[in-house]
Amino acid sequence: MHRQLTNLRFWLMVFAVGWLLAVVVLIARWPEPGAETPDELAAEVTNALRAHDFHQLEPLLAVGGEDVAKATADQFQTAQVERGVYRDGAIVVEYTHDGVRAEFRLPVEMQDGRYVVNPVVIPKG
Repeated sequence: MHRQLTNLRFWLMVFAVGWLLAVVVLIARWPEPGAETPDELAAEVTNALRAHDFHQLEPLLAVGGEDVAKATADQFQTAQVERGVYRDGAIVVEYTHDGVRAEFRLPVEMQDGRYVVNPVVIPKG
């Protein structure tokens, strides 16, 4: 046993197995994209836009990834997000920009049993 504990190959094997186990556990605990309900999705999108945090917005998107999340969050950089609600199949974000109130609609989709928004306009053909 003492010989095994002083063997470099043994410790390299323990390190490799431990590293693989840590990666598997982290992937298994990774949060599901989207939200369970449209109302929960509306709250999460609103909070992300209020905070101008594209990292928080990215897992709520159906398509586009980081680039679309960053572009969407940047649109609200100088706006004051007041609230967001789920209405008529979309998240409606109410905001004020330069004293003018406006709404921003994000269509809601279901992917893998979770609700996500699709801020990218895709022509149907």
